[in-house]
Amino acid sequence: MNATDSLLIPLSDAGRLSGLTDGALGARYRFWRDQDGVRHVFSVYPADDAPDYPEALAIAVRRTPAGSIAVWAGMPGEAANRAARRAMAEEIHIHVMGEDAPEALRRLLTPRPCAMDMLALPAPARRTQDAERRHAA
Repeated sequence: MNATDSLLIPLSDAGRLSGLTDGALGARYRFWRDQDGVRHVFSVYPADDAPDYPEALAIAVRRTPAGSIAVWAGMPGEAANRAARRAMAEEIHIHVMGEDAPEALRRLLTPRPCAMDMLALPAPARRTQDAERRHAA
């Protein structure tokens, strides 16, 4: 596992596009490698300025000294903006799916059972009266 591998999202930062690292376009695009090792190009946007494209995958991204880390993946739009705010992500990276969308990326758009929001924490357990008395003692 590398420093830029996400613990929850099966994508790892694969750097900027070759030949564009010093130009104005260098910061606009980034490669991400899926769990099969395939690189996919994403457009980079500030977290508060990402477009809402249909048929696309958005990832909320935190920038660290070691590189970019994906902290959330899903549909672009309000869900991506909310996830970026909650995770304190600086950027949203978007991959527009083509006619032959990669299955590894399409899987990241599939809703998971029992998870309306992938960042949601479970509700705190309710204490019973017996537990309250034991805790107070």
